[in-house]
Amino acid sequence: MVMAQWIRELTLEQKAQKFDSFRHISEKRRRALAQSNIIHHVTWNTRDVTLFDYVGRLANRIRALPALFTVLDETDQAVEVCDEHRVVQYVNRAYENVTGCIRSEVIGQPESEMRRKSLPRARGEEERRRSSDWKFIRVPFANNSQFVYMKRSNTTGEAAIFRDVSLKSLKSQTGGIEAPISEVLTMLRDVSCRVDGEPAQTIKDAMKVLSSHELYAPSINRFRDADRIATQYYDGLIRLHHPARQRKRSVVDAHREKRGSHGERRRVSADVKNALENDNCWKFDILHLEKVSDHHALSQVGMKVFERWKVCEVLGCSDDLLNRWVLSIEAHYHAGNTYHNATHAADVLQATSFFLDSPSVAIHVNESHAVAALLAAAVHDLDHPGRGNAYLINTRQSLAILYNDNSILENHHIALAFQLTLQHNANVNIFSNLSREEFIQMRHAMVEMVLATDISRHFEYLAKFNKMHVTDVAEEQRDTNSLTICDMLVKCADISNPAREWGLCQRWAHRIVEEYFEQTREEKEKGLPVTMEVFDRNTCNVPITQCGFIDMFAREAFATFTEFAKLGELSEQLESNYEKWKLMTSQWTPTHNTNLVL
Repeated sequence: MVMAQWIRELTLEQKAQKFDSFRHISEKRRRALAQSNIIHHVTWNTRDVTLFDYVGRLANRIRALPALFTVLDETDQAVEVCDEHRVVQYVNRAYENVTGCIRSEVIGQPESEMRRKSLPRARGEEERRRSSDWKFIRVPFANNSQFVYMKRSNTTGEAAIFRDVSLKSLKSQTGGIEAPISEVLTMLRDVSCRVDGEPAQTIKDAMKVLSSHELYAPSINRFRDADRIATQYYDGLIRLHHPARQRKRSVVDAHREKRGSHGERRRVSADVKNALENDNCWKFDILHLEKVSDHHALSQVGMKVFERWKVCEVLGCSDDLLNRWVLSIEAHYHAGNTYHNATHAADVLQATSFFLDSPSVAIHVNESHAVAALLAAAVHDLDHPGRGNAYLINTRQSLAILYNDNSILENHHIALAFQLTLQHNANVNIFSNLSREEFIQMRHAMVEMVLATDISRHFEYLAKFNKMHVTDVAEEQRDTNSLTICDMLVKCADISNPAREWGLCQRWAHRIVEEYFEQTREEKEKGLPVTMEVFDRNTCNVPITQCGFIDMFAREAFATFTEFAKLGELSEQLESNYEKWKLMTSQWTPTHNTNLVL
């Protein structure tokens, strides 16, 4: 007799007794499953439900588990599963990408720190569960002892206004470096999702104001049209730059209109021509060009890049005039510097051109800003003495006195660039055919971009870029966004060596380290404060210094910008280089510092 027939022939009382024993067995099984982190609880609604039905349902659920976890791992939404003690039991792949936390570091820990930071502070538990960032789900049939947190989608409506980019690599150690304005915007965004109507719109308007490029720049709108005296005071003393109101062409529009236009070809040697062949690729070897061009990489790659971007047409100058200007700029770089020389400027110029080539970047950048970015890249370290700002301050150099210890070198680079360009007897004024208004705009953009390369303001510019709103904006905001993007673009180009091919990455690292070694030696000999003690030739571990720079500056900047530019392979290269440096740290000795490959 099969079990089903046997069960049907039992009396009602016998059935009750048997099912009591089944429940006793099931309770043991349930406890065993709970110890394996598999919780299954069945509420018996009727005594007519057979044991086979129960076992069948349980078996089906267990067979479905691999498929369910596959789905969870493939979804784009972050998922975190906790037990009754708020201890994390499972997170999916998207969770790692969204929060920057590694799965192995989260599982078994009390509620994820990244998720907890996104929940409102100083509120009751139910308030926390209604967080705008994470949806709280209590698991049914689990004695209310298991919880799921799911990251809400951010792809629709006003929730997607601001690029909330926590795009730190999984290895990033820079999560603690956050501008106060970023935290304020995050708090406001959380509040805006929990209110409706006029308060919600007011909060969103406030977020837009706080996300503006110049947070403290005055905007005295009530005076401009009604009060002639106040308007003239405003324009003459506060609003020094008067941007044009006509629509500016984007880089995409400019290239479409200029397609088929070709300038006169320059004559270059066969070796230089071959070296310049792939100048629009990230793998471009600027150090090889330096060698075959006899240290004229800037003028060679500069003219080719300027020709491709039709810089002469934008400036209204001749190819010969632009060439004389580039040669003049190149001559004022210090050839004796191992790193801050004309080849570094050429490298930054090539990287700037590469970034501008990205369609995701070009659509948001206007033509004049693109040209300004290329020119700024060429002059961004002009007349660099091979010593940093701190050294100039400590030695009371005239430049430090002139610029009041603020962005000393960066101010000097761009000021000298315009002094050389505008001097009447040099015949290198590439701006001579621009209107007064066009010149002011070009100069303003170039100054802004060069000042953005000051590493002491790195996180300020990164925060501005992170909070930029790029969709459905007014014409004036598009112009502001264009400049913000170019600031970030030139900044990333300036620190792009860690993201280059390994051979280039390594040689550039050795060059900058050699320059720092010399500065440290000189500081010690003169009894000055040592700017960076780690760069003592007798003790320095070069791979550790490179890992530190990537952790501190390069990783987050590249993760943020390359996500925007859709150039993720650059961040992948940076991480690959990071791992190579990391492997070298244990084998590096100070003896390696005497024979660096430059």
